[in-house]
Amino acid sequence: MAGTAEFDEFVMARSRHLLRIAYLLTGDHALAEDLLQTALVKSWAAWRRIHGDPEPYVRQVLLNTYRSWWRRRWNGERPAESLPEQAMPAPQAAVDERDEVWRALGRLSRQQRVVLVLRYFEDLTEAEIAKALDISPGSVKSYAAKGLARLRLDPDLQALPTITEDAPAGNERLAGVRRRIVQQRRGRLASAAAALAVILAGLAGYVVAPGGETDGLAGVPDFHQGYRITERAQAGFPEGTGELTFTPSTLDLAFFPACTHSGYELPLEIKVWVGGRELGAVGCETDGLSFESRLTPAADTLRAAGVEVGKPVTVRFDLDVSYVYPGTSGSVPEPASPAPEDGVLALLVGEAVGFDQVDLPERPAAMAPLERPAYATGTSVLLAADGPRTATLDWRSGGVRIMARSQTPGVLRLRINGVLVDVKTWWDYEQQTWQSEFAPAGDDAKVRGLSAQYPDQLTITVEPEHMTGDWWLAVMPAG
Repeated sequence: MAGTAEFDEFVMARSRHLLRIAYLLTGDHALAEDLLQTALVKSWAAWRRIHGDPEPYVRQVLLNTYRSWWRRRWNGERPAESLPEQAMPAPQAAVDERDEVWRALGRLSRQQRVVLVLRYFEDLTEAEIAKALDISPGSVKSYAAKGLARLRLDPDLQALPTITEDAPAGNERLAGVRRRIVQQRRGRLASAAAALAVILAGLAGYVVAPGGETDGLAGVPDFHQGYRITERAQAGFPEGTGELTFTPSTLDLAFFPACTHSGYELPLEIKVWVGGRELGAVGCETDGLSFESRLTPAADTLRAAGVEVGKPVTVRFDLDVSYVYPGTSGSVPEPASPAPEDGVLALLVGEAVGFDQVDLPERPAAMAPLERPAYATGTSVLLAADGPRTATLDWRSGGVRIMARSQTPGVLRLRINGVLVDVKTWWDYEQQTWQSEFAPAGDDAKVRGLSAQYPDQLTITVEPEHMTGDWWLAVMPAG
């Protein structure tokens, strides 16, 4: 393929078709648009190396991205500078969203849903699906058979809803993809600086000291996502591990792991350990160290790992190349080649600070209106500044995805069945959208005191603090 012109033409001509695939996988318009734009940005990096029809390549990237989003085993943040370009459906489209057919498809397992979408929407063969998902043809047949059986037994099966016409036009999506490409390039500059610091440190025989300042992390702000960054450390992929030791003054801690590399044959991730207990794992990216993901274990979870206020604790972070894919029972085989030597592992540790302890920027004379989603059904809820603070979520299974956005600095505290499970903080007027996942039936939820077994009706409550403008918070199925 050639360059920019061909890429633009592809986005304009074929992205709507790919959007429908993303929508069938995620079941949510905003997440589908976000998934599609992320896949297009990743594809742009390899565009000149694609020969022939680029659609199979982009579709594969979209599938890999979808699987990587939902296989992460952590309760972490995934912020974005702006709300995904795809607006949620208009209120009049909510009737379609409540169609029982879509509910039936959404109740399938993720792997069953992926197989059915590829088999009956994309019309791929079983061999092609097996190759795309890295599973056996027999597994494809099994997932398809079980998925179809569940759909046939659903008494309310009706027609599949269509993508609404208020989806962004191709030119609007192209503009969103271009913005993301610019952000990715900025991230690569930061990644290059971090990698260079590791290489220079190795040449000098220097090992990153626990809690020590490093050139590659010098640009990390002192305050990030509601936490004061107190510790930072990094290591190169050749070492495969790093650690830092610090003395916490509180158990209201956050861990921000990140890793980046130039590309590899298998998914890579960074795992964080305290006292022999894994706190979580975050997938590596190829577009720089962004520290967008956040691990926020409950205080009792940290205590169980031996963390105490006023006593030194060592945190380890490791590179991992062994991954369990959804729907499989075994790990990915050993890769044929070693992990790329240009990769960088990094970890930040932050302690929660009071909102009044941070100097806020001056309030702008004029602020842009806050874009607000209109999507809300029995399986998704939307709470906003001018609406109720409590709603009921029809929780069927798995985790929930939390999305929130604020026009001004402030804090939103989210409770499920009265238990505090998430806190989102804004210290500026950039109108960033924060996303996170939470498992109401997970171990961390139980430690927090939340006892939930699906299916159930979850009471979602938001408590705004210090807000002086518009805001919203949405809770929906995680996938």
